[in-house]
Amino acid sequence: MGFLEAYKSFWKNYVNFNGRAPGSAYWYVWVWNVIIIGGLYLLAGIFGMSMMVEGGSLAGGGIAIFILIVMGLYSVAALLPTLSLIVRRLHDTGKSGFFIFLGLIPFVGSLIIIIFMCLSSDGPNQYGESL
Repeated sequence: MGFLEAYKSFWKNYVNFNGRAPGSAYWYVWVWNVIIIGGLYLLAGIFGMSMMVEGGSLAGGGIAIFILIVMGLYSVAALLPTLSLIVRRLHDTGKSGFFIFLGLIPFVGSLIIIIFMCLSSDGPNQYGESL
């Protein structure tokens, strides 16, 4: 699955918790989200700094706040498709989608999920053929 194709599939399968997702789909979406959130964060920082340098101009601060709001809205909008992508990726490795709840364990839960995301795809399993 290609870089742009994975991101399109991410939004197309917004609430699809069935089936499988290859590792490339997960990691390409991860890179897309880092680029988008990182870019918005960088822009907010630039406009926030311009507010301080220009002697407290509210224009730069207002733009920075707007960008932070857009970043928050994007993060909220991407939450559900990210969860569905993780579940489909778990299915691809032959694990139940309920393993996603391991991510709720403080400190080590996210590490466990990252390790599961790094596992290679299982052959055909109860969740369907490999993609």
